[in-house]
Amino acid sequence: MALREYTDGEYERLQRSERELTGNRERAEITDVAVVDDTARLTFGFEWTPEPDSVSYDLDDARDVMELKAVAAAAGYEYDQLPYLEGETIPVVYLDDGWEPAAALPDGGPGSADDAARTGPSLVDSASRRLDDITAQSVVLGVIVVKKLLIASALVYLLVV
Repeated sequence: MALREYTDGEYERLQRSERELTGNRERAEITDVAVVDDTARLTFGFEWTPEPDSVSYDLDDARDVMELKAVAAAAGYEYDQLPYLEGETIPVVYLDDGWEPAAALPDGGPGSADDAARTGPSLVDSASRRLDDITAQSVVLGVIVVKKLLIASALVYLLVV
């Protein structure tokens, strides 16, 4: 029995066949968000294959809009902030017709209870999303409040001493 090296194509086909099983969950990076006329398309990139995959949503269909809202909310964004999903890593589930965001499926899709119990919410992700929501106005107000507290504490200190 002769041993030979896999070609890149053979290796990629084996990787794809192993991962593209109905119900399989993976993590994918959203590499592109395109909103054109009445369609929104999310393109996913995987670290195990150079070929991207995409899913399209009809913006005139109420169900598709609800699914997009769920995907945006799961990543910490509002529906009208869909372009900000670009660069986010989300869980996706392979169905018979391709990869779908787990948040767009009822109950997070197959196997979601196992993943939720195993990983849980990430504190770093939620903290960074909250930091993104801080506006310049809230920063200025915070600086003013801190300055007033410092001045008040200095006056109290001077009156006591």
